Parts: sequence; C-alpha cells; structure tokens
Amino acid sequence: MIRCPFWVLAGLLAVGVGTAPGQTNDVPLAQRRWLETRTTHFNIYSCGAPQDVYKLAGRLEQFCEAYTLLAGAQAVASPPIVVMAFPDHESLKPFLPLYQGQPANLAAFFNRGSDENLIVLALPGANTAFTEMDVIFHEYTHLLFRHNDQLWPLWLKEGMAEVYSTFETTGVQVRIGSPIEHHLRLLAHQPLMPLAELFSVVHDSPQYNERNRQGIFYAESWLLTDFLMAGDNPGFKARFGQFRELLVRGQLPVQAFTNALLTTLPAVEAELHRYLQRGVFSPIELSLPAYLSSSITVNTRVITPVETWFRLGDELLRINRPDAAERYFTQAQKLAPASPLPYEGLGLLAAERGKSDEAVRYLKEALERGSTSFLAHYIYAEEKYRRTADSQDRYGRLKNDEAAEIRDELQKSIVLMPNFGPAHELLGFFEMVQGDSLTTAEQHLQLAIQLEPENPAYRFTLAQAQLRNRNPDAARRTLEPLLLPNADAKLRAHAGELIKEIGRDYPAH
Repeated sequence: MIRCPFWVLAGLLAVGVGTAPGQTNDVPLAQRRWLETRTTHFNIYSCGAPQDVYKLAGRLEQFCEAYTLLAGAQAVASPPIVVMAFPDHESLKPFLPLYQGQPANLAAFFNRGSDENLIVLALPGANTAFTEMDVIFHEYTHLLFRHNDQLWPLWLKEGMAEVYSTFETTGVQVRIGSPIEHHLRLLAHQPLMPLAELFSVVHDSPQYNERNRQGIFYAESWLLTDFLMAGDNPGFKARFGQFRELLVRGQLPVQAFTNALLTTLPAVEAELHRYLQRGVFSPIELSLPAYLSSSITVNTRVITPVETWFRLGDELLRINRPDAAERYFTQAQKLAPASPLPYEGLGLLAAERGKSDEAVRYLKEALERGSTSFLAHYIYAEEKYRRTADSQDRYGRLKNDEAAEIRDELQKSIVLMPNFGPAHELLGFFEMVQGDSLTTAEQHLQLAIQLEPENPAYRFTLAQAQLRNRNPDAARRTLEPLLLPNADAKLRAHAGELIKEIGRDYPAH
C-alpha cells in the first residue's frame, strides 16, 4: 500500500510495478501485463502507463472527496466503482457499446448498475490531458445525485450533471459551472425550446437520445440549471432551493417550479433569453469544510491472465455485448479451469440471457471453486429462489433445507459487500415470505431503502412486511411517498390498492 501525491511515479517504480518491458501495441491486449490499482472508491484495471493511472485515480478521488465534503450526511454509499482504463483509443474500440452495429463514437463512458458502476476510458498520451473527464464527471454526478432520481425532472438531472462536469479544485475550494463552449456555440445558432417543452422531455423522447450530449436539450438544460444556480437574478437563485422541497411534497415539476420561483414559465423564459444574450457565465466557487488532500492511498498488484480475460469479458457483458463476453469467459476457462472466475462470468452471462438452470450450474461451480464474489452469491441465491415461484411469479414458504441455502448465500453476499442494496432487499423479501423473522425482514428492507433511495419499489416491499408484522400505521407511512402525483404511475396504483387493503383489514376506530 502506498500513499503519495497522485502525480508521482516514484512510489510505483519502487515497488516494481512500472511499465513492463516490451508492452507495446504489437502484443494482443489480453496478453499484456494488467495492473489492478485500488483506491478508497475505485478499482482501476489497466495495462497503460502507471503514471497515467495514478493521475486518473487522483482526479477521480478528488471529485469523490469534494462531493462527500459538500454533501455531508446526504452522500449516498455505493459499491466501489470499477474503472477499465485502456492504454489508447484504438485498444478501447472493441470494448465500446454498439450503435447501429458499430462501436459508438465515444472516448469514455459510464455504465451504471445496481451491483457495480463502471467507468471505461482511454488513457491520454504522455503529453496530453484527460480531455474526456467531463464525460466521466457528468455520469458520475448522476450516480452521486441518484437519491433525487424519482424527484427531479430530466432537464434538471442532466443540467446538474453538466454543471458538475466542469469540476476543478484548488484544494480548499471547488469550482463548478464553468462555461461549456460547445453548448454556447449551439445556443448561438439554434433557438431555445419553450420551457413547457423542455419540462416534457422524458427518457424515451427523441431530444433525450441525441448522441454525445450535443443537442439542444442538453444545452438548454445546462443553461437553465446554470442560470438558476449561478445566474444574475438573485430572486430566482434564492428561491431555487424551494423547487426540490415542493417536489418532495408531491407537486408536479411545472407546478413546483413556478410555485418555487413565484412566477410563470414565460417569465422565466424571458429571463433565460436575456441571460444567454448577456453572455456572462461565472463559475460557482464552493468552499470545502476541510482541505482536499492532494494524495491518495493506493494498493497496486499485477493481475493474473485469467483475471484479465474475466475483466474484459465482464466489461463486454455490462455493455450488452454478450456474444463477445462469452468468448472471453470461455478463453479464461481454457487458461485456468480450476479458477472460479470463468464460471462466475458464464453464470452471470446465463442469468442475463434468462437461462436460469445454466446460471445456477455455472455459479455453483464458481462457489465450489472458492469464489469470493458477492455478486456470484447473490445471483445464485436469486436464481435458486426464482425457480421456486409459480407461473404468476408468486412465492411461498420453502422447506427448511432449501430456505437455509438461499438465506446462507444472501448473507454471504452481504458480508462480502455490506452496501449492496439488492441483496438486502431480496433477503428482506425472502424473510417476509418465510415469516420466521419479520423484524429481520424489515431491518434489511429499511437498509436497502437507505442504500438505494432511488428505488421506490423497495418501499412497497417494506410496507408489505410491516403489514404482515401487524403494523398498519407504519405501512401507511411507508406508502405515503408512493401515493404522490409525481410517483411512478404503476407503483402508485399498487400502493393505492394496498392502502385500500389496509383500510379493510384495519378500519379506523
């Protein structure tokens, strides 16, 4: 383990993990010497120059530390983030998501998952900067602000991510909200969308699916968010914080927005046009409550060939390229048939393809070979449990031996990764159905909600457990956020049905 400034290479060279001789582009990527570099929040895998990996690790840790200092108790925990740092863009191409059958035109991307969040990028050359870190900071902001996912309209989520994508630090201060030139160029030639139209954009809208965040939706979302956070209308800036509070109370976005700002959408539109034409965009300077360290603690090791093949296959699986992933897992199996890693990969691949029997078989092989993967334990338990449901996806109490195996695997997953929300949720649901320990079920479900506040379905499961535990008042309180007008329509309907059921079974006195 080393603690040193992130721009210093000497520490790495001292422990013998410098660039290996002969590590050139002539050597196939999977056959190069790959290193794992672990920091507090990131596990970085790369066959690139160690000094570039250190520089990357430093910037990512600074962003994470700055956010934690600013957010305080509002910071939400997540499993470590895996970073695949390819040595150059050419080696990255085969590991990019496909767009119309071809590798997408990306230099970096962020893939978010409930079990693992993945950053994939190409390291810069020796004399170039991390020019694509704005992409990473943008996507990382979505992860850090995910507790607002069910509240914020899409324009605010994207606008906030763009504001934070310009992150810089001086150690005692953070600067965000610097002007984004490609947005300003577009806004100089393309008219703004009416705000009513901007508010109506959702995930399947054409405006949201423009590639590389270059379209008018992203540009105007950034402009409006920047205006409300850092603009020259002091009244709007002072009242902007009320917007989220009104959303929490259940007001729909347009209603909450106009009520918070005490004005109409056309009035805000006029002010936004004036702000754009004035052309003065001042960054936001935020003072940190503690000094932002310029050094990081790292633990670096050379990974084995089977780990390299597994990591590359896992990256492909996570970007929906299962056939390519299978080739890497199969090659890993040939290289090291006694290792649990190839079986983990093949098991996860089978689960992704909906082949439950195959998934259970491969994952059981992985666990018998000593797998220490929290995900392998979780998916094995999930697939075993899923096979006990009836044709309508209903679950009943299991016999002791069968229940003990599923419970044991979920508990092992949680021991290996205590902050993994889905394992807590599934164990809570499982214990609720078994009925032996409803208090334990509630505890796991409450923790799942704390870990993944952006997943409102967990609240519905908790309310069911509270109801089975004969606590209707607690169940009503748990369901209240799901009944608000801005909640998911399907979940709101289910919550309404459960409230009616509570009213029938526990009538008010």
